[in-house]
Amino acid sequence: MRILLDIHHPKQVHFFRPLIHRWQECGDVVQIVSRDKDITHHLLELYGMPYVSLSRQQTGWRSSIELVQRWIRFAGWVRRFRPDIVLSVAGITSAPPSRLLGVPNIALTDTETATLSNRISFPFADRILTPEWFNRDFGSRHFRYRGFHEWGYLNPATFQPNAKLLQAEGINPDEPYAIVRLVRWGAAHDRSQYGLTAREALILVKSLSNRMRVYLSCESLPPEELRPYLLKANVDKIHHLLAFSRLTVGESPSMGTEACLLGVPAILISSWAGQCGNMQVLQKFGLMQVYPRGEDGIQAALRLADHPPPKEEWDFKRETLTRDLESIPEMLDKHIRILVGHRYG
Repeated sequence: MRILLDIHHPKQVHFFRPLIHRWQECGDVVQIVSRDKDITHHLLELYGMPYVSLSRQQTGWRSSIELVQRWIRFAGWVRRFRPDIVLSVAGITSAPPSRLLGVPNIALTDTETATLSNRISFPFADRILTPEWFNRDFGSRHFRYRGFHEWGYLNPATFQPNAKLLQAEGINPDEPYAIVRLVRWGAAHDRSQYGLTAREALILVKSLSNRMRVYLSCESLPPEELRPYLLKANVDKIHHLLAFSRLTVGESPSMGTEACLLGVPAILISSWAGQCGNMQVLQKFGLMQVYPRGEDGIQAALRLADHPPPKEEWDFKRETLTRDLESIPEMLDKHIRILVGHRYG
């Protein structure tokens, strides 16, 4: 089988990486096309995953021009590669050209608030796959599964935390530390939304650093006062770093979800994330706390830092959540077989 993947975000590198290995071991041919956004290409290169870049991320009105260019270039790759199936998270680049050229395509999403992307791509998707608790309904082509995108690459069959990898980076996994994650707030679904102000971010980092070591992860260069806390480890070690942390706090729903699935308490500060089913179910299981206001989130993080819950308690919560989750590879392969079978049947 010939599989064409559109990868346009760093998280999608992690999501598709174990799937690509699985498909290649079965003899399938996989072609990646990408978008030069943040550290997407850096991760692809670190993991030895060959790709062809269709564009570099643009902002403002230029993003519309970029999208049209991506559609044209993606259509060219569909004609050149002749895939049996096209897959993408969101599907904004891949779904319209694939439908127009008669190639089955699957769009996955876990973000209810990505309204513009969903409106553009989903009318052209043959199947839309979301977590079971997704708070939107897209009709007869919408299929739900019990899982998280992050579970596809953080389940124990795929990922095992390795303390030696952290030690090689100069990090002591036995020393109590917290991870603080700040995002750029530049995505389409981030418009008019907010998390921590610059002042609140400084208060959070300084206050936490009085209690434990702090590693700061940022999508853009932070203010001068915060730069001494910047994480210097290689980006492909981030999940090992998360797994041994005592607390993760910040503005990223993805990193907060990753922390929860690794059994680490997570505080998420975001005006929009609480609307998403993923965050709601993680709160229900007691693994995450979501706050729209920075001040409330900071106080919650400091309470956890001062009174950390027993590890056994958090491991039990994680096990309660994850024991019934579906296998992402098996779920996705089932939908691929149905679509490809329909095409050739």
